[in-house]
Amino acid sequence: MESLAAIRQKILESSHRAGRAEPPLLLAVSKFQPVEKMRALYEQGQRDFGENYVQELVAKAGEFRAQGIPDARFHFIGKLQTNKVKALLPAVSAIHSVDSLKLLREIAKRGREAGLTPSVYFQVNIDREETKSGFLEEDLPELCNALRETALQEDFAIRPLGLMAIPDPQKNPAGAFERMRELSGKHGGTLGAGLSMGMSGDYEEAIRHGATVIRIGTALFGERKSGLPSDT
Repeated sequence: MESLAAIRQKILESSHRAGRAEPPLLLAVSKFQPVEKMRALYEQGQRDFGENYVQELVAKAGEFRAQGIPDARFHFIGKLQTNKVKALLPAVSAIHSVDSLKLLREIAKRGREAGLTPSVYFQVNIDREETKSGFLEEDLPELCNALRETALQEDFAIRPLGLMAIPDPQKNPAGAFERMRELSGKHGGTLGAGLSMGMSGDYEEAIRHGATVIRIGTALFGERKSGLPSDT
């Protein structure tokens, strides 16, 4: 476990070595962590938090608002079921795990009903793992076409921010990160230019390959408690 200041310094140093003018956004992955720990990071200037479960994100966002903290931003980074979208949208800043056209259309529909324009990243199964969801590389042209077509509809409104990936932890992530950068260069005009990639063990490598958002949990909070919330 490292201090927020130490991790920020590593992010700046990695960005400098990579010739980056701006460091990536640091997302503090706070699933299963108490609000008190999150509040401690907030007091040190952290504003963006990542959650994997809808019920937990909504509850924590509500607690922050109840404490008079309206500017904390909550990002959803887990597997999202279509029947949870309506509850999630009012509390979420961005959804990083859009893994199907069906989910994208549900987000757009629920956003329209709520008068919102949801911000989304498209999850790519970059290492083609059977246990992970997401678009395959060859699916992205079809996704771009579908997005361009639906964007012509007056009632379709989402904000595409880019691509997200979680490389196979059994492999060197550098190759996956480089392929993600190539995909972003090819499809970023339609899907968004952002790259949400890199976690506690590989974020410096992700920065080298162009990550614009990195997701750090264990390095900031330590090991998580066991057990899962009810909306897994």
